[in-house]
Formats: sequence, C-alpha cells, structure tokens
Amino acid sequence: MELPDTDEASNIASTSLSSAPLITQKAAITRHDMRHIPQVTGAPSSTRNTKPEQRVNLTDYATPVASVSAFCKGVIYNLVPPEFFGTGEQGCAHREIILGHVDRFIRLRRFESLSLDDVCKSIKITQIPWLVPQSLNSASSQLKISLSDLQKRKDIFFEFIYYLFTSILMPLIRGNFYVTESQLHRNRLFYFRHDVWRRITTRPLANLKSAMFEELNTDEAKKILSNRKLGYGSLRLLPKTAGIRPILNLKLRPIMTTTRAGRKQQKLGYSVNSTIAPIHGMLDFERRRRNHLLGSGMTSVGDIHPRLKAFKESLIAKGWNKNTPLYFVKVDIQSCFDTIPQQNLVRLVESLVPEEAYHYVNYVTMRPGNEFASMWPQGSDQCKTLRKFLGRATATPEHLVDSIATGGVPGRRNTVFVDTVKQHEHSSVALLDLLDAHVRSNLVKIGKRYFRQRNGIPQGSVISSLLCNLFYAEMERDVMGFLQSDDVTVLLLRLIDDFLLVTPDSGVAMRFLRLMLKGQPAYGISVNPAKSLVNFAASIDGAQIPRLVDTTLFPYCGSLVDTQTLEIFKDQDRILDGAESVTAALTNSLSVEPSRAPGRSFHRKALASVKLTMHPMYLDTGHNSQSAVLSNLYSTMVTAAMKMYRYTRSLPNQVHPRPEVVVRTIRDVIQLGYRMVRGQRGLCAATIQYLGAAAFHLVLGRKQTRYASVLRWLDGTMEKARQNLADNGVLLVLAQVVRRGNVTYGGWRF
Repeated sequence: MELPDTDEASNIASTSLSSAPLITQKAAITRHDMRHIPQVTGAPSSTRNTKPEQRVNLTDYATPVASVSAFCKGVIYNLVPPEFFGTGEQGCAHREIILGHVDRFIRLRRFESLSLDDVCKSIKITQIPWLVPQSLNSASSQLKISLSDLQKRKDIFFEFIYYLFTSILMPLIRGNFYVTESQLHRNRLFYFRHDVWRRITTRPLANLKSAMFEELNTDEAKKILSNRKLGYGSLRLLPKTAGIRPILNLKLRPIMTTTRAGRKQQKLGYSVNSTIAPIHGMLDFERRRRNHLLGSGMTSVGDIHPRLKAFKESLIAKGWNKNTPLYFVKVDIQSCFDTIPQQNLVRLVESLVPEEAYHYVNYVTMRPGNEFASMWPQGSDQCKTLRKFLGRATATPEHLVDSIATGGVPGRRNTVFVDTVKQHEHSSVALLDLLDAHVRSNLVKIGKRYFRQRNGIPQGSVISSLLCNLFYAEMERDVMGFLQSDDVTVLLLRLIDDFLLVTPDSGVAMRFLRLMLKGQPAYGISVNPAKSLVNFAASIDGAQIPRLVDTTLFPYCGSLVDTQTLEIFKDQDRILDGAESVTAALTNSLSVEPSRAPGRSFHRKALASVKLTMHPMYLDTGHNSQSAVLSNLYSTMVTAAMKMYRYTRSLPNQVHPRPEVVVRTIRDVIQLGYRMVRGQRGLCAATIQYLGAAAFHLVLGRKQTRYASVLRWLDGTMEKARQNLADNGVLLVLAQVVRRGNVTYGGWRF
C-alpha cells in the first residue's frame, strides 16, 4: 500500500491550497518549539507596507526544504503522544524513524511516492504496548505471538501511520504552504508560505486578469455551464526566472451538481480536453489528408531531421559546398497562444472542414510497462501493462484493423491494439459550434470566481498546438509568398511559434527578418528582437540583432545545427539552464520510485534515459559525419552515466545496487546504443563498446572507492574493444572524440 503521490500528495503542487483542517489547528506550538518554525530568508514580512526586495528568481522566495521539514516534524513531535510509537528507548527510536520519513516525504520530487512498507520497515511491532490486546496480561504479552496476531497489529499500526501522513502531515503542508514545481527545475518542488506567495503573485495575477480575462457573475457562469457540454478550466501559476507563467489545466474533471428525484447529487463531469477530443480527431484527420495545411509547421522536434536532410541533399544537387555560407534566422513569437485573434481562427478552421460528418473511433493500446524486461534474466521481472485510451476520426466508417493497415493509426512494436467497437458520428456543424464555444467562450475558474478568456486560445487545450500550427500556416501563405518561389532556395521550419529559416541567399534572410520583426497584427504576431538570433551581422531600424559568435553550432529546439555542414548535435548544455550546479540539474531531472526490486528499477531507468535522448537525427550517418555521430553518442553516454550516479545517490544506502547490477546495466546500455545505431555506416559493435566504456569510466573514475570492481570491468572492456578496432582505422577518431568530450565534461561537478 502506498501513500498517495500523483492523486493527493503531488496534487498539492497543482492547486492553490485551502486553509488547514481543524486537526492541524489544534497543534499547540510552545516558545521552545519556535526553533522548528522556518524563518523565510529574504521573504517579505507580514507588514502591509513592506515591499519584497527585487530578486532575480522567484524561487528564491521559497522556504528551504530543511525549514519546512523542521516545522512539520516539530508539529508532529508535539501533537502525537510519544506512546503511539512505543515506550522507552525503543519508542524514541521508532519516533525518530517516523520523523525521518516525514523529512523524506517532504523532500520527494514530482512523480515520486513513499510506501507504507518503507516507512514501517524498521519498526518493531511487538515493542509497541498499545497494540497488545487488552485480554492479554503483561506476562503473556511477552510470549511468542501468533502470525495472525502479528499481522493484525501491523495492520492497525499501518492505519495509524497512514492517518499520520494523510490527515496530519499533508493538511499541515496544505494549510501553510503553496507547493509547486518551477519552469526550470524540472521535478524539484518548492514550498512557498501562503503570505509570501500571495504577495509575489498578486500583481502578475491582476495583470493577467485585466489583459486576458473578463469576470463573470457566478450565477451567469453556472447557467452557461449547465447549457453546454464544455466544462471549465482551472488556473495555476508556475514560477519562472523573472516572472510567473500561467498554466491552464483543462484535464481536470469538474464536480457537477444535478437534481434527481428532487435531491441534489454531485458527480464528476467530463474534462474539457476529453469533450473536445473529437475536434482534435477531425483536425488531425484533415492534417494527415492534406499535408500542406501546416505549411512549415512541425508536429514534433523529430521532424527537423527529415526536412534538414532533404534540404541538404537539394543544396548538394545544386553544387553547394561548405565554402558557400548559409544564413540562419531564428525568431520567437511573443505569447503566441495569448495573441491569436479568436474570430479569425474560427473562420479559418471553418474553411478547412469539407466533410458534413466525421466518425470518431475509440481504441486502446496495451504494451509492457518495462520494455527492457527481456534484457534481464528470464522470469525475474513482473511489470504492469500500460494502457492508453485513444481515438481518431475518419470521413467514413472504418474498422481499426483497416486503419492500422493504411497507416491511419501509427503502429508500435510489442503493442496490442484493442478495438472498443465504439464509433460516434459527429456532424461538422456540431463540432465547429463546439470549437467556437471552446475558443471564444472558454471559462476559467480562479479561486471561487469565474472568468471568460477574451484573448487568444486556451494554452492547456489538447488542440491548441494544432490550431496554432494551422493559423500560422495561413499567415505563411498570405505574407510569405516570396519563400515559395522556385527561384528561392530556402528551408523554413516552425515548431508552434519557433521559426528557423536557412538559406544561402542573404537577401531572403534579411527580408524574412524584417517581415517578422515588423509584426503581423492581423495574426496577432509580434517578435522581440532581443530573443531573435542570426549567424550574420544584421540590424533592423538601428537595432542590432543578437548574433551567433565564436561557434558554428546554431541552437534550435534543444538541438544544435552546424551552420557550415547542417549536421545536428544534441545541446547537452541545455540541461544546465537555470540550475545552480550540474548536480542540481541532474538531480532535478530524476524521479526515484520505490520498488521491491530496486535493481530492476535502476536498470530500467538507466536504459530509458539513454533511449529518450538517442534520437535518430543525432545518429544518422547519411546526414551527419562519422565524427558528429560519435560525438553525439559519447555525450549521450556521459550524461546517462552522470544521471545513473545521481540516481544511486538518491537511493537509501541499504538498497544501493550491487557492483554486478551496475555492470549489467552498463553492458545493457552499451548494447542498447548499438541496437539504435545498427545499420549506420562505419559504426560497429566494438565502436559503441569503446565509447560507452570510456564514458562510464570518465564518470565513475571520480568515485573509485565505491566502483573499484566496476572500473576494472570497464578497463577490460575498453582494452577488448581496442583490440577489435586495431586494424579498423577508427581508433584514432574515437580517441579524438573522447578527448574533446572529456574537455567539455571534465569540468562538470556532479
């Protein structure tokens, strides 16, 4: 049995928290215990006239986790009688164990949980007198007890601990702190005192309400909601480097009040995103049927690869070489979702829907929860099946088997598709009316008040990215016709609102730059010159545009594109953005899960980390040079090794993986790397083996006392790979790649 994390504990980070229940208000804090209550360093005082000092990052106003932990432990120490944990020295030891897990609970990252088994693992149930049945006298209570009696005592104590965490600790946190992640710190949670949070968010929230929303009377809002399928969204605020980012949650299922037989009943309604799923299916069907509707838009970062590769091939066919300069222009639209004109967007979508009706099909995909289970000894891994409930739209009724055969449903390895035989026919008029209500009458609940979004489109909507792509594609057709000419050699990429133009013609690059910086009011487009980037000297109306200097690697959407060769590299430095150290950046990106088999979890996490970052665009020797592919492989392996080490440091000492488990994991990481590059020109198993062993040796070599036997195995692996590559001629290239990588990562302190 696990303490709630995603549904209860982690939801503390998702909503503005209400006042504390009575049970926490009864906690009497004496003067002696004031040492447990955190004094927020640098936080505004409660004096009304005091203004918070200017800080670079709003997360600096958060209460340190150690102070939050001390406060919560102090309250529990005084609130819960010590006899609940036992008597004498054993009772004191039990209380320290539980308070230690309170501290651990508060330090959990997003998506992490704490199980009751972990909390009570070191508790001696027989040493807790109040669990002894009253029918037993003091003498008989010392005798050996039956298994059923012991299990019953465990159940009762588990219920007490569950109550302690869910009904005392969590309301205590909820009543005193607003808990949230930040935009830069990945899975790390921050604790803001309520008074501090209110002071730093009052002005941004007021500005947001006046700029984007108009308040509705509560009765009017409830009347609107009762007359339509769409529910409402909830707003929360996410701290970022220099401000607050509003996040609209449209996945929340609202509580609906209905009247039946004269009595009011409450039930969960459908979320906004589930209600508009058929609209997404309709638009996605039209997108797949007519690819030109998206213009230069991409649906994922992976689309960069085929387009850049095709552009490079077309340049080479025209006689291009590395000595011919290429001009890069990157622009980012300011607040794209908040500035799209609603009426123009709805009118555009209406013109893109030719069918009178669409058939929406629901289906389920099922696959193993651990895709790397086959790499572990047979019969030792039992994992849950992952299920996804999906849907797609078609113009005519179509069975799921036919959709898979024609490519309408993307297939995956080791996946079972289940047809739910649920097909719904939706008229296009009804779907367009629903879209109009979603875009032009989107209701948002902030606190206890309702607002209507009057500008832009809902950012948390399942269709927002697709709508943005369709709208900006229309803008391209309207004002960027000069890029469509056969005489112009140009590549235009756009991932939602991030534009990248590549061309050998400086005139085309400058024309595009002027056009974008001028803005397009009809499409709600404005561009901040300071956030634009070019690789040549450029100024617009006397303002210098930021220029790429001292490097040929141009950043775009988490990747680096070489401006001379168009090779694609992984932007490894991006993981350090906003972090105070490499250690913090790596730790914040992790989530450690409790498991009865921590070795298998460690193995799965390490392999999943490598697979996630090894995108085919970094490994394609048909587009990248051999040296570039090897550099991408080495940097991926080094980062994976650092994450693996930080993962082990996050585990309790008693469950640290044994050396043989670490060796098996490294060997399987190398094997996975070879699987992903197999078939690429010039890359053999020994090459990947050498790079992987060198990467893990670089990282674990700094921790020699803990990994002595692992390092000996890595030395042997590298020597074996050298022998296999002795006559290959690639050994010198590998040595250069490792040397350059070590210069880059040698200064990282993890």
